[in-house]
Amino acid sequence: MQHLASPPAPAEAEGEAPRLGRALRRTGATLAAFLLACAALLWFARDSEMMAAASLLSPAVLLGCLALSLANYLLRGWRWVLLGRAFGIAAPPARQMLYFFAGFALTVTPGKLGEVVRLWLLQRHHGVPYARSMPLLAGDRVMDMVAICLLALAGAALTSQYVVVTAVLAAACVALLAALTHAPLLLHLIDWAERRIRRAPGLFARAREVCATLPAIGRPMVLLPALLLSLLGWLAECLVLMLVVQALGTPIGLGEGMLVFCLAAVAGAVSLLPGGLGAADVGLLGLLRLVGVPEAAAILATILVRLATLWFAVLLGLATLPFALRRR
Repeated sequence: MQHLASPPAPAEAEGEAPRLGRALRRTGATLAAFLLACAALLWFARDSEMMAAASLLSPAVLLGCLALSLANYLLRGWRWVLLGRAFGIAAPPARQMLYFFAGFALTVTPGKLGEVVRLWLLQRHHGVPYARSMPLLAGDRVMDMVAICLLALAGAALTSQYVVVTAVLAAACVALLAALTHAPLLLHLIDWAERRIRRAPGLFARAREVCATLPAIGRPMVLLPALLLSLLGWLAECLVLMLVVQALGTPIGLGEGMLVFCLAAVAGAVSLLPGGLGAADVGLLGLLRLVGVPEAAAILATILVRLATLWFAVLLGLATLPFALRRR
């Protein structure tokens, strides 16, 4: 699961967003480095099979990838609004959706600052205390991981392979769903961990506050729609991968597409690196080669999928952040 950064202190929330300027500069530098690396790779491969594969791509394919990614962001934004309503966050749905998109601007910053900025915007514009909005952040991350694990599990079942992977994902799904629907069990685990570690009492206290509110989204009328939105959103990202690979002339099945994309996403999440940079990219490339995609097509697919599913979100966040920062 992705690392959940601590919220900024209330004193910071009174002024500018914590480290916002520095984070934006770092985002720009990371994007520039990624684009330069891609350009250098394509330049040195201009007479190779990679450029021949790239010639198969059409503007329609690229636009289709961006449309699928946008559908993912909209569906997950709708889920953010739904979970916020369950936690009693009284902010207009349109503003909550705006804050959700604005958080993408800082996706590749250390400490998941983009996710924290969403909470800071709720506090700044609507007076929502962090004690109430932190469970929203935790629920949102858990919903993402449940959906990704379920899709990967479905992919493993469709391919009739990777028995060990299937068992691990099944256990992860059960554990994550139990966390949403059985808060007392989580509280007992937190108590047990605190007795063993005997440090960071504030962190354990914050974890208890989050767990105490989880039943609000564990109810079927909240959990099922939120889970459906999560599954549809991440399925759209899997379709991005399948669309790109098919356009490059080496189509893969639905099961393989879901398994490859979701396992790469898990690798990026557990690495705790900003945006999964490096871990998700290497994982995606390696898994594509594992399912039989040629090297040139696998490299191009990795670049295009990451541009469509990560950097497109960052650009949308940069475009919406100025509007989110404005006072109502």
